[in-house]
Amino acid sequence: MTEQKLNELYERFGYRKFKMTKFEPYDLYADNRDFLKSNQLITFTDLDGSLLALKPDVTLSIIKSNLGGEEKVYYNETVYRPKDNHYREILQSGVECIGKIDAYSEAEVIALAAESLKLIGEHFVIRVSDAAFLQEMFTTMGLSESTVAEALRLFSMKNTAGFDALVQEGKLTEASARTLKSLADLYLPFREGAAALRSYAISNASAQMAEHLAKLSDILEAFGVLPYIYLDFSLVNSMDYYNGLIFQGAVEEIPFTVLSGGRYDRLPEKMGKKVGAIGFALDLDTVANYTSVRKVADVDVLVLYEEGEEATRVAAVMHALSARGLRVRSLRREEQDHVEHKITARETLSLVEAEALAVSSCDGRVSTEAQAISTCAAVEQGSAGNDSMRKSSAKGQEGDGRSC
Repeated sequence: MTEQKLNELYERFGYRKFKMTKFEPYDLYADNRDFLKSNQLITFTDLDGSLLALKPDVTLSIIKSNLGGEEKVYYNETVYRPKDNHYREILQSGVECIGKIDAYSEAEVIALAAESLKLIGEHFVIRVSDAAFLQEMFTTMGLSESTVAEALRLFSMKNTAGFDALVQEGKLTEASARTLKSLADLYLPFREGAAALRSYAISNASAQMAEHLAKLSDILEAFGVLPYIYLDFSLVNSMDYYNGLIFQGAVEEIPFTVLSGGRYDRLPEKMGKKVGAIGFALDLDTVANYTSVRKVADVDVLVLYEEGEEATRVAAVMHALSARGLRVRSLRREEQDHVEHKITARETLSLVEAEALAVSSCDGRVSTEAQAISTCAAVEQGSAGNDSMRKSSAKGQEGDGRSC
């Protein structure tokens, strides 16, 4: 159901569905290992001797198929990746916006990410960072490549004391350390964060980036999702993949990040495409594990019949009650204590009682009991669905939402 609602959401914004096969030529992934979450692939040899791999990623295939024009696509695909020391099938849903990426394009994708999470739970948060802003800061400060790597590690842990150690080692000035420590601690609602970022700009380029984020906050407000968005520069994962905005989404009561995305212009550039790109992926397997609908009962009516009672009577009852929209299970009474899995039912009836219920439901003469069971089933299923939509907690841990 969630997958269908996501598809409808993306199609309302003009995204078309992208469909691919389970495998691609191995070279596609071997040539773009920098853009994959893991270098471990499941490979096999085709009948013609060519080497293929089960897809660990969808974005690479989308960019490969793009001919250099503007394109908006969404997908529901299974990827194959190592997880917990085993290869896993992971169902993902996501969108990719390709072409000339401006502030509107970025805001639209983030807004779609927010609306996607809204379909999963009422309470969620999206953290946004800007890899380009940080890189500009590091460049202006004249940091070496090794110092940048150490600084990013400190940002990811919000370890401000570590910057003092870099000063003592002569890798960072005290002024630069104060700026980076303050920036690493920054966690604010997006509009407030964008406004505060102006004071951190130490070059014309970084000042322009801060203004861009302020403009982005206006567009996100117009989309109605600004209250869910926060600026957080501790989000620095995969900066070799992302070259601009990075964002992750978490939902209350799900202890993992379920959505990851960002701006990744370097990938189409590497493939010779003169386009920009931004997108996200949502881990539907993790979502399903934590938001499964609570079953009130396995069936509405359990019909117990005796050994020797005619099978035609049982069949007639099953047909009549199931035609009423009820979930019905028949079972020989002597087998009730020996079923593999215990059956829960709203009503347990003998064959005679079930026949009476079926007869009273015929020709439009619906009994009070049949009405009550049917109404109760509909109400409780709706309630269970609403309960499941409330489950989740935004803990901001990194997950497998996207390939990198």
